Amino acid sequence: MANPVVSIRDSGRSTASIHDVRALSDNNCHSWTSATTGTIAVTADETYDVTFTQPADTIIRNLIAIPAGNIVTAGASGDDVDFDLGTSAGGGQIIDEEAILDDGGSAVTWTANAPLYIIQDSHGHGANAFVSTSVTAGVVGGPATSEAIVIAGTLYTASARTLHARLKPLANDLATASTTVTYLVEFLHLGVLPD
Repeated sequence: MANPVVSIRDSGRSTASIHDVRALSDNNCHSWTSATTGTIAVTADETYDVTFTQPADTIIRNLIAIPAGNIVTAGASGDDVDFDLGTSAGGGQIIDEEAILDDGGSAVTWTANAPLYIIQDSHGHGANAFVSTSVTAGVVGGPATSEAIVIAGTLYTASARTLHARLKPLANDLATASTTVTYLVEFLHLGVLPD
């Protein structure tokens, strides 16, 4: 079967093979940043905020959260740990208070060094997406229960903007914490990177 062709008239070529298109996609420009929370105490209803700058003309491709130690909920319904991402602290413009540890009456553990892709390939997730159920789903050490991660606002920005990520334990004190969480954020640049 012949390779499909794509019309690329503006470049002076009439067609491109799928190999050409794949080569082009492999050369996308990406950049990364990171931010680490202060020490997360066991105290309920405290907020742990970090900020990072999203460059102009980019889309958030991946946002990964990694705890340095275990984070364990108290074990009563509603003892969640919520995640929020916005253009203001706790604003929820992009992700509005979704439980990445969803305690429905049994303690939920996020194991040290287990990376959660809160945003993956510019998408959110269905409920309980972090639990490791097979070789292709979840992550070893991910929380067994979580709410769906709904992307509420655009991941693209035309001009540089400051984003605020927040973790917040709800209701009762956490069973285990006293650790930090590091966020790794990957941006896909749609324009040309500055010199």
